Amino acid sequence: MRRFLSGALPFYALAGLAMCMYLVLYKTELFDLNAVVQGATGSWWFPVFMFGCVLLESVFPYFGYFPGTALILMSVALNPKPADVSVFIMAWLAIIVGAVLSYGQARFFRPFLQRVASKAALTRCESLFDAYGPYARVALFVHPNASAMYFTALGLLGRNLTRELAYLCAGAAAAVGILFVIVTRLVSSVGATDDGQLQVLLAAGLVAIGTLVGLYAALRPGRVA
Repeated sequence: MRRFLSGALPFYALAGLAMCMYLVLYKTELFDLNAVVQGATGSWWFPVFMFGCVLLESVFPYFGYFPGTALILMSVALNPKPADVSVFIMAWLAIIVGAVLSYGQARFFRPFLQRVASKAALTRCESLFDAYGPYARVALFVHPNASAMYFTALGLLGRNLTRELAYLCAGAAAAVGILFVIVTRLVSSVGATDDGQLQVLLAAGLVAIGTLVGLYAALRPGRVA
């Protein structure tokens, strides 16, 4: 059970944050996010705004679940044509920049970690990363938060960044591309509206992925003790 939870809990936590954001954005009367996004998608500054929002979501651990992904979903759902190319490029770049910043701040704090953590704990983290690190790259294809966590772990363990950049670029493109495909399919069938189902769908997807990752971690032969 411990191995299952070690693999599944990060994704479950992201799903929980997504649902919290769903409640804040759609079940309260704090502001009309639909109106904000509808008005912004036609503006010249919207790509820059999108870059900033996704960047905040892509830097771990300071901002938690900032609604950058929610804005990608909404901008495509509410106004698909103006959002297509600019939103894709800006979201892709923001995920890459955010992951690199996550790596950099982790490398900055690595000397402090080495002073406060025991050598045995660091060795165990290294062994776990050696065993599961290649499979953790699936996070790059899932969500900006998960990608930031992965690159934070790389930085804290002092791993090489350059060899991971290709995975990062491909993963960021795939993550945003999957969101675009899902949303455009939904828009074509139900129309350009958004009342939160997309955010719930994202949370459900994170739960499903977390369950699969947890089962793999629990059942994988030759796992680290």
